[in-house]
Amino acid sequence: MKSINNFSLSAIPSPIGRILIAMVITLALGVSLGLMVVFITTTGLPSGITVHYQGDSPDDIDLIPDKYPMPIKELLITTHNHILSFTFIFGFLGLLIQLSSKLNSKQKQLLGIEPFISIILTFGSMWGIRFLSGSFVWLMLLSSAIMYISFYIMITIILWELMFREKSAQSGLFKPSTGR
Repeated sequence: MKSINNFSLSAIPSPIGRILIAMVITLALGVSLGLMVVFITTTGLPSGITVHYQGDSPDDIDLIPDKYPMPIKELLITTHNHILSFTFIFGFLGLLIQLSSKLNSKQKQLLGIEPFISIILTFGSMWGIRFLSGSFVWLMLLSSAIMYISFYIMITIILWELMFREKSAQSGLFKPSTGR
């Protein structure tokens, strides 16, 4: 079986490297905008996140809640869309991070696998908040924080290696493009 250790990000031909840089930057922008949406809709605080899924209690004055509990259909759509999209996001980044020459094999495996655990915990905890207890917000905060930290670490390492290639690495398995 051929080892992946023979490949590296810095040895990828320049035209492919530029496409990967554009993809990773665009991906970082999209995920960062998604985080902004989360903060706008939930305030980013445990109480705001809990209200987002459980709804709030009506005031004594008007007896109508400001926010209703998230319907099952919306929870299903949100969970489905996020699990699918995050699986592809972290699959793509996880494959690229395996080509890093800056990380050892344990670091690569951690960054490659951990986000998938966090995806399940983060989006599973939405259901826990909605139907079991607001305390699941702490699981959501912890798992999503780990997931996004992993995301930005991978983005940084991948972009660094693609943008600041070592001249010696370009003479490796992949030869730099000659412009053809």
